[in-house]
Formats: sequence, C-alpha cells, structure tokens
Amino acid sequence: MNVTTIIELENREVEKMAGAKLVFTQERIDTNIVETCVDCFQYEGTDKCLDTDDAMQKVFETLKAKGFIPEAVQRFSYEMPSCERLGKDIYEEEDMPQNVVMSFAI
Repeated sequence: MNVTTIIELENREVEKMAGAKLVFTQERIDTNIVETCVDCFQYEGTDKCLDTDDAMQKVFETLKAKGFIPEAVQRFSYEMPSCERLGKDIYEEEDMPQNVVMSFAI
C-alpha cells in the first residue's frame, strides 16, 4: 500500500525556500484567453534563472530538513501554477496563480 501526501505551498513560501522568484510566462490562446505558466525561477538582482526542477529539488530538500517530509522519501512530484484566464490589458501580481503542489508517496 502506498500513502500519498500532498503539500500545498504558496508562491512566496516556494520562492523563499528556492532562493529565487517565480517567473511567469503568458501565451495568448485566442483574443480573449491567456494561459499563464511558470517559466523558471530568477535570482533577485540578476538575469540568471534557476531551472524549475532544480528549484523544486531545493524546496524538497528544505522540507525534508524541516521534518515535513520523512528522510526515507527520495522521490517527489510537483505541479506548478498554470491557468487560463480572460485576457486583460494589465496583469498584476494577484492575477498570477498562487499555489504550488508537491506530493510524495511512502
């Protein structure tokens, strides 16, 4: 039997653990619909991006170190924010998806 645990984190929590900010990209699906996804994590004050897999590995290791994930767990999966929304002229931070979901099985 596998027991799956799901951890839902706010973007700011993930950014703090990864040491970099989420960078969103937008793709226009049609004239009124825009899809928003995470492109990478960017270190503050630089143009350097951290690959999403590497950033989430840092988050995983931080959660293990804090005892939220048992030491025996070696594999995890994650789901980054993504959404489709009606197009508008100006997007603000609160318009972006706000949660990252990480899961693992024991």
